[in-house]
Amino acid sequence: MFLYMLNEKERKNFLELAHIAVELKGGDDKEEYNVWKSFKREVELDDYEMVNKTIEELVTAFNSSTKKIKRAVIIELAGVLDADEVIEEKEKDWIKKLGNDLGFREAELKKLVRWTQDFNDLLKEGYEYINKRG
Repeated sequence: MFLYMLNEKERKNFLELAHIAVELKGGDDKEEYNVWKSFKREVELDDYEMVNKTIEELVTAFNSSTKKIKRAVIIELAGVLDADEVIEEKEKDWIKKLGNDLGFREAELKKLVRWTQDFNDLLKEGYEYINKRG
């Protein structure tokens, strides 16, 4: 949704981060993997081959981005983690550390994650209304 704001280098680095997020549960979560694949299409990098950068390399790269870009990245990553409608403790710890490393206060980070979860709930509700019979 907000990935259009990222430049090409940031888009590639985002895909790397999102892949790490998907792998937190072993990479076998179908919903999270599907969101990651949709990100590849959204950023027009369908054929992007993962470089498997470390989280440290990615944090360093994003620390040179604007706060606006960092917020977009956190929101989109929270969307990956919430794809199965549950952000597990390991995932919460991961995004909390990432947010801290990117310079976010805990309160702001919680607000971004909560907003994403609320948005996902509203989106799901909208689809339910649209698909309602009668």
